[in-house]
Amino acid sequence: MPFCTIIEFDFGDTFGPDQFADAMKLADDRGPSPEGRLSLIRGSDGATARVIEVWRSGADARAFAEQAAPLLPDMPMPPPTRVSAFEVTYRRG
Repeated sequence: MPFCTIIEFDFGDTFGPDQFADAMKLADDRGPSPEGRLSLIRGSDGATARVIEVWRSGADARAFAEQAAPLLPDMPMPPPTRVSAFEVTYRRG
């Protein structure tokens, strides 16, 4: 079943929209999309940045999180303010 993750970062004195954009470019430059990621949405409302990903499964999301964990200390970002994860259900029309 598809699985969604939402990661939020509050902006402050040392991390704002420009730093978020720089960090996302750095992430993009590290290689192709991870296996199992169906969708990626990034954006901010001026106070909070969000990264929303839809995965083929929860296992794919966990595998990417485990693979990315060693790289996080090198990312120019603070720890997330909030992380949400849930199975995705939908109904057409």
